[in-house]
Amino acid sequence: MRRYLAEVVRNTFSLRFLVSLAYSFAYYIHEHVAWRGRIHAAPDVRIHATASIRCPQNVYVGRNSHINHLCCVWADEHSQIILGDNLLMGPGVGIFASNHATAKGRPMTFQERRHASIVIGDDVWLGAHSVITAGTHIANGVVVAAGAVVTKSITEENVIVGGVPAKIIGERRAPVEAVAEAPEALEASAGR
Repeated sequence: MRRYLAEVVRNTFSLRFLVSLAYSFAYYIHEHVAWRGRIHAAPDVRIHATASIRCPQNVYVGRNSHINHLCCVWADEHSQIILGDNLLMGPGVGIFASNHATAKGRPMTFQERRHASIVIGDDVWLGAHSVITAGTHIANGVVVAAGAVVTKSITEENVIVGGVPAKIIGERRAPVEAVAEAPEALEASAGR
């Protein structure tokens, strides 16, 4: 216990501590504060404190939309991310409007960047930990299953997509109360 106490005292009164504190504070301002003044978001948008937004001047968020816990919305200097109205994002969703190239013989960190805008329609649900890649467009009413990776545009409305890469696996249905045409239909089906 004394060893840990000595370590705390020794490092609290050091230049390392001050540098680390300044770096952490600057990173916090960059990651959680600065972008809020440059993002294009409707007034009723909810963005979780742990969300990560890059190039906020190129991010547009529609009315009543929600960017959840640990989501990444990373636009690029040369590409936009446009999110429609009533968008719901599960935790950990990643939307990336740029990526590194993958040419052989050059370290990944020095690869050229590829970028293309992403457009996501109204009333879309992006399930937890789904990934939306550069250049994709998602139509209105689409549900992206948890863990899916959208690598190509989804042009059909009101479908459910899932998998890696994502493909259509179903479609949204009307609510149960809208399906029953009359109380007699319910009684007839219950009597079987």
